[in-house]
Amino acid sequence: MLQGYPVGYFTPTYKDLYEVWQSMKYILKPVTRSINESVKQITLLTSGKIDFWSMEDPDSGRGRKYKRAIVDECEKSGKFETAWNQTIRPTLADFEGDAWFFSTPQFGKTYFKKLFENEKKFADWASFRYTTYDNPYIKKSEVDAAKAQLDDLVFRCEYMAEDVDLTHKPFAYAFVESKTVKEVTFMPQYPVMLSFDFNIDPITCLAAQDEYGNINVLNEFRLSNSNIYELCDVIKAKYPTAVFSVTGDATGRASNAMTIGNLNYYKVIKEKLWLADSQIKTPSVNPAVSDSRVLLNSILQNFPLNIDPSCTYLIEDLKYVEVNDLNEIDKSKDKHRSHLLDCLRYLLSTHYSHLIYDFANLPE
Repeated sequence: MLQGYPVGYFTPTYKDLYEVWQSMKYILKPVTRSINESVKQITLLTSGKIDFWSMEDPDSGRGRKYKRAIVDECEKSGKFETAWNQTIRPTLADFEGDAWFFSTPQFGKTYFKKLFENEKKFADWASFRYTTYDNPYIKKSEVDAAKAQLDDLVFRCEYMAEDVDLTHKPFAYAFVESKTVKEVTFMPQYPVMLSFDFNIDPITCLAAQDEYGNINVLNEFRLSNSNIYELCDVIKAKYPTAVFSVTGDATGRASNAMTIGNLNYYKVIKEKLWLADSQIKTPSVNPAVSDSRVLLNSILQNFPLNIDPSCTYLIEDLKYVEVNDLNEIDKSKDKHRSHLLDCLRYLLSTHYSHLIYDFANLPE
């Protein structure tokens, strides 16, 4: 603003911006030319100005031009994603401006957290994390008192700014991203284990290898509005020389009208991937959710399971999929979620169900 540029300041609600508006009028008073109370705009002697907007209407600020946009308390706004993509981001184009996003994180997967990860994807993004201990205006003893009184997950989220999730009953309760997610490499000398989940939208598959007892999940395939023929073509293109072992959803054994000639899915896979009968290991029924949940978490805690970072949908499933009171996967929250988790359940149940028994029988 001192350099003559316009700035936009965005808050979740009109009430949120009021205190900042009052403070800014006082702070900028020595260099202020005019103040417009009705439109919440301050113009400086340099002709720079600042506009205050509420994201209650995500179109607020549309058509303006800003050198900098400041978006405060992002997580409080249910319309933040829409406001940023459709309104705020376009206001920065004329001046090649920048944006700052501020917020205490909320629980679970949020758009603010997605933007926080953009520094890993784009060179012109950066992220910063500070705890309440870093706040020079709050005594350390006050933070310590809160830590002693609050639930650990709440404290870690609200005071330590950690990415935590308060799922009621997480399916993969033993999943630790920093331990399990790591780059893995395809090794052509080992077979590739494929595990399919048959849905119209999406149809999915996981590719994994066993490297001397290390379970390495190499890749996830997730096609929307597609079919088993196209999925097999994608897999062949990815691993043209691999030897495959196939398992997956037991319902794929039934004849299906979605296939040519009313074949079952596994017959299509056999033909498309040029497999022998011995390479297809399909269960007669799908594993019980409760059994596969115990198996997965036992493996996560006690055996080397490595998942490549490219498997983003699987990683999200492991972080966010829950079970309901009947101990079934709760698909009501997001019908597009849990399909890659199903692929992993089928894979582990077919090839590694013995591990839970092996672990139970280890000597003390």
